[in-house]
Amino acid sequence: MQLIGKAIQHNVLGRGIVTGWNETKITICFPEGEKHFIYPDAFTNFLTLKDKTAQKQINKLLDEHRALKEAKFQALKKMQERKALLNNFKISTQGQAVFDIKPDQVEEVFSTWSVSTGSYLSGSSQGEVRIPERMKPHSMCLLTTRPAGQPEMERHIIGAFMVEEDFLGDYCHNGIIRAHPEHRLQLPPEHQNLFWPYVAPTSERRIWGRVALKYMSNKLGEEILFDIKELPLCDELKECADLFYRYYCKLNRIPQRYEGEDPVTYHY
Repeated sequence: MQLIGKAIQHNVLGRGIVTGWNETKITICFPEGEKHFIYPDAFTNFLTLKDKTAQKQINKLLDEHRALKEAKFQALKKMQERKALLNNFKISTQGQAVFDIKPDQVEEVFSTWSVSTGSYLSGSSQGEVRIPERMKPHSMCLLTTRPAGQPEMERHIIGAFMVEEDFLGDYCHNGIIRAHPEHRLQLPPEHQNLFWPYVAPTSERRIWGRVALKYMSNKLGEEILFDIKELPLCDELKECADLFYRYYCKLNRIPQRYEGEDPVTYHY
């Protein structure tokens, strides 16, 4: 589109001729002299081209600019809403979830970085998708598995991920929880701690059952993540574990511990 030399109408200054034009500014010569306007914004309220075809192209450009501004506004609004949510949501002290990942599901869980809450096993909602109502942006999904043919006491931790920043369990009606894009861990087989020693002092209490997930305390989650970040992991994974731990503590408003410090008493 070429605008230079085209006749134009200003709603106050009258008729003029375009003498200069680039991506951000348009210059118009009026009987009283040259004037500069912001391009294409000035066409919203002040300027109209005599060339109707060119004016249609300007209108299309204005629509594109409006759509872009609206998209940026909505993105900023969403970011601000997420920030407010992270700063103000009420923390559930039992807001962390431990998942039973079947051996044949492990590969899919880590390829999709998502887990299923399963279904209710009894009551009026039996068979329906289980709603993870306790889980909010501060929640972690701890991934555990029991190797085929092994007793329950051999259940070990294979990874973990934080939920997405705007996740609210009450609205998770499909039962699929997706991982945070950054805070996620897959542990190598040689560094997979046993799960039950964290929660059950005797083997008699080490019973999982048929549910897909169990809830645990935020402080117990801190202990598990602290131990993970202290494992002799490779540099890249160790950095991820450390960032994960710090993010988790921040959202759960738990003071961070450092090497050598003992945890307080935790509850499953």
